[in-house]
Amino acid sequence: MSINQPSKLGTVIVVGNQKGGVVKSQSSNEISYNLQQAGHKTLCIDMDWTAGFTERTFPDGMPFEIEREPLKHEFAPGSAHTYQLFFSDTVIEPIVLPDGRHFIGTTYELNEINYRPNDCIFDFKDRVEALKSHYDYIIIDSNPSYSNVMVASHIAADYLIVPTLLEKSSRNGVAKQLAYMQKIKKNYNPALEFLGVYVTQAVVSNYKKDLLEGRFTAVDTENLRMLFEILHNCGYDESKVLAYISYVSTTAKEAIELGLTFKEYAPTSLPAKQYDELTQKLISLIQGANRG
Repeated sequence: MSINQPSKLGTVIVVGNQKGGVVKSQSSNEISYNLQQAGHKTLCIDMDWTAGFTERTFPDGMPFEIEREPLKHEFAPGSAHTYQLFFSDTVIEPIVLPDGRHFIGTTYELNEINYRPNDCIFDFKDRVEALKSHYDYIIIDSNPSYSNVMVASHIAADYLIVPTLLEKSSRNGVAKQLAYMQKIKKNYNPALEFLGVYVTQAVVSNYKKDLLEGRFTAVDTENLRMLFEILHNCGYDESKVLAYISYVSTTAKEAIELGLTFKEYAPTSLPAKQYDELTQKLISLIQGANRG
């Protein structure tokens, strides 16, 4: 690692849900961008081998720093590939994005880590510990399945946040994610803490009504009730739902297609403001926990 700068007290946040398609990669993009714009040096690590975060960060093609030999049959990870973090002696050089964030990306081949002896997860933890001294925040976009890669992301993290949609499979993914977090906390990382859940793509019927009294559609309201039940069963209350991000279909589709955050593409849009508020809430919660 050739980054030379004063030591920082880096905080690692893993973004995870045991269900794909919950806007995990885009929200990782939004939160990390907002952290950087707020003056916090931020590193993004894509640990979902579907590479959604990586592909939207580099919509014009995969950089050679992530995949050195893309046209050959053999896998040749570059120095900015997440794969390298699972080894104790590899060169790691994050890509510096135009907005100031640093980025370590992935490709499908990261899945190969799941067939290695599971002690590689501790090499990963050591490499992330070394990176923490260079950053204020490290945002890890985790994968939605219990595996070496998923466990590694959690044993290296300080905090977990869980995005979800208001529908059955997504809230069930929240329940599984919290169960896995508690298992990993008990066996590997007792310092791991749950910051909260945030609802993505919320379709609001009436902003003037209370959460369970008509703000959302009847189906979404029932799913929210069940999400609250899941939290209660895990020992948490409704305050752990940190944000309800409104769904603006055209803005969302166009921003994602262009590889932009909402703040870059439509800074006055409701989702841009809500992700900014969520980011500030995360900072406040972490600072409060550190003071405590």
